[in-house]
Amino acid sequence: MAEFRELFIGIVGHDLRNPLGAIDIFAGTLLRRGKLDAPDAELAARIIGSSQRISRMITDLLDLTHARLGNGLPIDPRLTDLRELCRNVVDGFDAPIELEVEGDVIGTWDPDRLAQLFSNLVRNAIEHAAPGTAVIIRAHADVADVVVEISNRGDPIPAHVLPLIFEPFIRAKRRKGSTSGNLGLGLYIAKQIVLSHGGTLDARSADGTTSFVTRLPRSPGHRS
Repeated sequence: MAEFRELFIGIVGHDLRNPLGAIDIFAGTLLRRGKLDAPDAELAARIIGSSQRISRMITDLLDLTHARLGNGLPIDPRLTDLRELCRNVVDGFDAPIELEVEGDVIGTWDPDRLAQLFSNLVRNAIEHAAPGTAVIIRAHADVADVVVEISNRGDPIPAHVLPLIFEPFIRAKRRKGSTSGNLGLGLYIAKQIVLSHGGTLDARSADGTTSFVTRLPRSPGHRS
């Protein structure tokens, strides 16, 4: 029964991508033509933003199906500079984010999967950060591994939730007014991406700071 459910989710998620992509293309075309007045242009931009949130949800559902029915998430490792990758992730958000990178952070990883991983973690940190505070990303070499820590200041993750947050559909309390479209799969997918690289992902939340610490061996599946 569980296998049928996850297969059904995968099929539906895949089939939803085509009409969703059409919505995104049509709304983007209207904006690029420049013939909309300001209120209509704002509506078109909101349509695009909503379609992108739905697209992320579909991607998470498809990854859930693949992880449950297969042997983890597929990766395509190649030489990757985490300094550049993290900078690109930061540039994708309109929020206060501080990036600190030290040492050699180059390794053999799947850059697309790591961008998905860190975007999930940063998006989660932004949503739960206290107003007026910045999300902090720290990356550094640690012997043969590279460690990336993403932290925010704000309400802690409840103690009874913390041990479960990497399970699918488990979420801490959503911030009031949030429009993230979060299904509770982001942290589960993040964990699967890290495991597919032979690494670890841990969370801690105390004294007003929540941190997610990713440890990646420089070559997937090979730890020092």
